[in-house]
Amino acid sequence: MQKATARWAGRKVKFVIEAGSGHRAEVDEPPILGDDQGMRPTEMLLGALGACTGINAVLLLKKFKQAYRSLAVECEGEQEPDWPHAFTGIEIRFVIGWEEGFTPDDELVKKALDLACNQYCPVDATLTRGTRITVRRLDA
Repeated sequence: MQKATARWAGRKVKFVIEAGSGHRAEVDEPPILGDDQGMRPTEMLLGALGACTGINAVLLLKKFKQAYRSLAVECEGEQEPDWPHAFTGIEIRFVIGWEEGFTPDDELVKKALDLACNQYCPVDATLTRGTRITVRRLDA
């Protein structure tokens, strides 16, 4: 089971997130609510989706012998205008730079990207399949 803990940093709305692996990230909001010292939670969600699908794409393109030299995953989300500003749609764009002289096999690339998103990415699966979230209060 994965775990992450978000702790209030003691000022405005800045939080420090620590994962079970020991890695950390900072989250904040722009002024006046925050001091703009970290990513927005919604940006982190898009970043997690991009990183997850990107990791899978890199591995699958390599497996399918598609000679890439660079890969970027751009995730852009449309949000509701009113609270809670939920995402109503997310577009994932894979920007791939190919090795000089290499011609990619369009069918293999399409298959790799489809599998990267729709079969192997737990972030995509969580967003598209729905997840039951429970809330509990624990007093410190």
